[in-house]
Amino acid sequence: MPFCDLSHVRLYYSRAGTGPPVILLHQYFGTSESWLAIFDTLRRSFDVIAPDLRAHGRSSDPGGRLTLPGFTTDIAELVRRLGIESAHLVGASLGAMVATRLAVHGAIQPRSLVLIGPPNFAAPSTAAYTRQIIEEQFPTNEAEYAHLHRAHGPHHARDRLLANFIRDSEEQPPEMREWQAGVESLTCPVLLMSGDNDPVAPAPWLVDIASRLPAGELCLLPRAGHFPHRLLPHIAGLVLLDFLLRAERASS
Repeated sequence: MPFCDLSHVRLYYSRAGTGPPVILLHQYFGTSESWLAIFDTLRRSFDVIAPDLRAHGRSSDPGGRLTLPGFTTDIAELVRRLGIESAHLVGASLGAMVATRLAVHGAIQPRSLVLIGPPNFAAPSTAAYTRQIIEEQFPTNEAEYAHLHRAHGPHHARDRLLANFIRDSEEQPPEMREWQAGVESLTCPVLLMSGDNDPVAPAPWLVDIASRLPAGELCLLPRAGHFPHRLLPHIAGLVLLDFLLRAERASS
């Protein structure tokens, strides 16, 4: 199993396929396994790399607050260690924020950027969805979360990840509220993807972002929720593959 020892953390990652690099960045509470349903579709045409973010899955936990800058710094160092200078960046929810910061700050040259369920923290529906995760979804699915993060012990998902999630929901650090700052400056192709009923990435907000991007596209999948690549992988995977292939042709 591939691991990479970085300055402050040891990251696990899955890697398969040949071709231009594609970096897949999962959501909070998730792991690289979140991409399994579309991984094979992409690796037939691309070199697909899916890391576990710090304190998630099989990656180590360096301690301290889990922050967007911390996640972003880790991935920036990982791609440097792997010798990757340019890649397609694909992120879901938290992963979308990380991918955007990597692209905007130039930590990696983006061949394209795909944002799945990018969160709008100003939307009341996002606050309601967050409460639902804390009060309903996590307790209902705690056994699954504990299994995903079992490398850290049986209580890591609750004592570490949920506790950090609750703190972020209460304090909303500015780097989270402003994660999309500068995205309009990106000239690479950008795909925004979400379910048409996603409470975290409301469709009107996505339409507004796409309209301000030099090369923006929008895909709203019917009743696909916050994670369309997981709920409708047979559709989302093909949409994603088509976008990446078109973006690659345009960059070559």
